Parts: sequence; structure tokens; C-alpha cells
Amino acid sequence: MEKRYHIEEILNSLDGIQRAEPQPFLFTRIMGRMRKEEKTADQVIYRLITRPALALAIGCFFIGLNTYFIVDRLENSNQVSDNNQPLAAEYVQHNINPYEPNEIP
Repeated sequence: MEKRYHIEEILNSLDGIQRAEPQPFLFTRIMGRMRKEEKTADQVIYRLITRPALALAIGCFFIGLNTYFIVDRLENSNQVSDNNQPLAAEYVQHNINPYEPNEIP
């Protein structure tokens, strides 16, 4: 019987329940806070730039760009300039030895 009394006591405790009422001007305060948090263009740009995925993508882009220019520069520096080649070719064709003055072809 004691158990039944306990259950009825719990059910009777719900008899005085009323509908919950919001505090006065709650909607006005919520709208004011939402307007206050409207983002300006600067805030949107800063938020976009500081995203880790975008920062990583930009970093990879610049590393790739630098790698391309370094490799291109190394390939161009390995090429011999052709300005001095005709003079060297003359020495090879005539077998001229500049250290022996008596040999003239």
C-alpha cells in the first residue's frame, strides 16, 4: 500500500503545473543580440582567411609555385651559352696550340 501511495503522490504533484511563460521582452532581446552579431564584410573575410583548410591550400600553392620557379631556374642555368662556342670550334678544327708559336696551319 505504501508503494501505491507513493505513486499517487507523484502523479498528484503534477496537478499544479502551469504553462511556462517567457520573461518580458525576451523576443526583443534575442532580436537585438542577433542584429548585434551581424557580420561586416571585414569579419567575413577574416573568418574565411583563418580557416585551416584555406590556409593550407594557399600554403601548398605558394610552395608549389616556388618549386616550379626553382626547378625552371636550375634547368636554365645548366644550359651552356652559345656565345663562346664559335671561338672554341675554331680551335678544335685547326688544331692550333697557342703554346707553340711555330705551328701555323
